[in-house]
Amino acid sequence: MKSAGLDVSGRKVGAIINTSSGGCNSESEAEMLDILKDAGVTNYKTWCGESDQIKRAFAEAATHKPNMLVVLGGDGTIRTAAEACTGTGTYLLPLPGGTLNMLPRALYGDAPWQNALKDTLADPAIKVLSGGRVGEELFFVAAVVGAPGLWMEAREAMREGDILDALHKGGIAFEAMFDTTIQYFISPEVSGEAEVVTVICPLVSGQMSDSEQTLEAVAIAVANAAEVLGLATAAAFGKWRENKRVTLSKTQRVAVQSSGDIPLFLDGEKVKVGNIAEITFVPKAVSVIVRANLSTKFS
Repeated sequence: MKSAGLDVSGRKVGAIINTSSGGCNSESEAEMLDILKDAGVTNYKTWCGESDQIKRAFAEAATHKPNMLVVLGGDGTIRTAAEACTGTGTYLLPLPGGTLNMLPRALYGDAPWQNALKDTLADPAIKVLSGGRVGEELFFVAAVVGAPGLWMEAREAMREGDILDALHKGGIAFEAMFDTTIQYFISPEVSGEAEVVTVICPLVSGQMSDSEQTLEAVAIAVANAAEVLGLATAAAFGKWRENKRVTLSKTQRVAVQSSGDIPLFLDGEKVKVGNIAEITFVPKAVSVIVRANLSTKFS
């Protein structure tokens, strides 16, 4: 859902910049302020620092009570910002300052953060995102359960939102992790074991509209590296969803468990959940500011 014609010039704006994220530095604050001023924003407050200062920045920003929060940082900082804005009426503008940049890339494409900010403020609209929840943790793009080395070693494939390409590039590492098997339960008819379970939000699912009130669960079960390569071959021809090793379901709930701690990544950030977790759908999780009529769905 989008609403064009948002006037950002009259907004009370907070801006948080995490200079430890790798994609920005201490000079980014001045760049951001110039862009905000050019867009007519006059009521603003900024917090710029390394990761050990960001927790305090969010606490101070909450006291400041902005109606628009601009955040430049990595996936962990962006997800923290989205959680902070949930249920507050504050609009979020998350900018890519890290490695994967999952949420910013889903909203603004591959543009550098300066271009994403300029273009969005020039033609702003409000977009309401649904998401998912694991315990107290929220995510807005995807939850990936299992094979942690694959996602860490094939970061570029994951950044591109291509799950099957990540499997192809990380095939050898993936084979070494077969002892980390995930049991999943979606319904009495849809349950089993898999090496990877990915839960995708409507924002990036190629099979769902943004407004669909559900998640898409993808369970990938393979027995050896040859099957990983076969799955990747199917992906090259756009037929990975038809592969017998892939189980797909639209659902509002996925339960997962493992014999040990579950490897879980939410929007690119690793989180600890123990050996049992439940993933549930969250409607109208956060409102973000995007460029009107921009479509960047990449899954």
